[in-house]
Amino acid sequence: MKLKKTLGIILTIFSAIFSTLAYLLLFAALWFVRSFGADVGFDAVLFTLFSDLNGVGTTVVWEAVAQVFLPTLLCAGATFFLLLYLPRLILKEKITSEKYSLYHRLIATGLSLILLISLTSYSVRKAGLDTYVAARLNQTTIFEDYYVDPDTVEITFPEQKRNLIYIYLESMETAYMSTEDGGSSPIDYIPELTQLAKENLNFSHSEGVGGGRTTIGSTWTIAAMISQTSGLPLCLPNGIWNNGLNNYSQVLPGVTSLTNILDENGYDQTLMVGSDASFGGRREYFTQHGMDRVYDLFTAREEGVVSSDYWNDFWGFEDLYLFGYAKEKLTEISKGDDPFAFTMLTVDTHHPDGYFCRYCDTDYDEYFEDHEPGNQQFANVQSCSSKQVAEFVEWIQQQDFYENTTIIITGDHLSMNNTYHNVHTAKDYIRRVYNCVINAPVEPVQAKNRNFTTLDMFPTTLAAIGCEIEGNRLGLGTNLFSDKQTLYEEIGYSYLCDEINKVSNFYQNNFLYGKR
Repeated sequence: MKLKKTLGIILTIFSAIFSTLAYLLLFAALWFVRSFGADVGFDAVLFTLFSDLNGVGTTVVWEAVAQVFLPTLLCAGATFFLLLYLPRLILKEKITSEKYSLYHRLIATGLSLILLISLTSYSVRKAGLDTYVAARLNQTTIFEDYYVDPDTVEITFPEQKRNLIYIYLESMETAYMSTEDGGSSPIDYIPELTQLAKENLNFSHSEGVGGGRTTIGSTWTIAAMISQTSGLPLCLPNGIWNNGLNNYSQVLPGVTSLTNILDENGYDQTLMVGSDASFGGRREYFTQHGMDRVYDLFTAREEGVVSSDYWNDFWGFEDLYLFGYAKEKLTEISKGDDPFAFTMLTVDTHHPDGYFCRYCDTDYDEYFEDHEPGNQQFANVQSCSSKQVAEFVEWIQQQDFYENTTIIITGDHLSMNNTYHNVHTAKDYIRRVYNCVINAPVEPVQAKNRNFTTLDMFPTTLAAIGCEIEGNRLGLGTNLFSDKQTLYEEIGYSYLCDEINKVSNFYQNNFLYGKR
């Protein structure tokens, strides 16, 4: 009798565990696809889950709680009640014997297990885990076949080295432009950025304003920054416990990146972000690859840019402070004797809805209410960011150092606000990352009708400050100022992404655990 009672308790516990896990997997997969889109890639999920999450915006955390954990508890609780207690209420006196109770609990546990298996199978397919696992069972030779080591290539700088200001715009893409200009919106939410692209140099897949695509391993911020500065995607080894850069004392020690090359050529280099620079391994990657100094939320607090305990419940401090901070530091840095490279990353346009600061207007509220309800804030934040970037560029152009300075403005990756894009972006529209090059000393052979990815920004950036690159390829990237085909054009986008998604011992041995 005691054994049956113990067994009954064990079965009840397993029923609860199976039900909870089933719904947790289901709602996590639904939230991921709804919020980020399956195109982000499962590598981005693993990286985020197993990285140090200090600095993550509380908005994202609460969204996950509301859309994953609360529904899980409610559905698991309801299922547990239906399987274990509802029959007792209905049958009442018929469920009296311990033998019947044990059979009942055994059936309930079996049904919970079937529920777990079914929802796990669905969730795996929904989130793309099956594709990820299948790819990780295969080896690729793409890096042996196509990688160009910058250390083996002659890179010639101009006699007077040019300054570089590289502005990563969080999640900025061409979809926010009007359809007339190459976007997917009925009206242009980012008219200032569109105008900058038209008036200056914009590398495009079409005759109009366009951009490049992201590959596997470049769809989240640190991966995007690595891709654009090294021509390599961020590929971490098999085993979920290894998928975070905080697990490594050195970040891609075998890689020679843009910042390494600039450092070796006497550049004074600065990184500025409006959040915790250590999040996702950003500080480590840049400082280990030649970056001289980093400014972030903590230095802003120390220097009085924001108050000592400032936190805007998003990711740190908003872009209106970031641009002011950048002006202050650029004024200081530009007085030095060395050429400088200043890299900054905005944050206000981050998902889920962007950060609505005091500079933002409600220009699109009425339009959305009349035509496409929902996501007004996201459109208004995009518009606000566009205005602030244009004002910052105008300020740079008024400074004495501008004449010898190239400005590159680019999205880091596509937006993860899938809720917005599912409604407001045409299903057949291929989303691309925004780019604009201002005041480059050279003209491209062909800037339009080019198929390229963000990997190509590495050699293109060097060319944009007047460098000549032997062979016009670095990493997996191609100099877009040249007439050389990109890997996208040479081997095709799908093949490129499929191969990157596979395992590469060459990548791990030479880049991840490599030579420095």
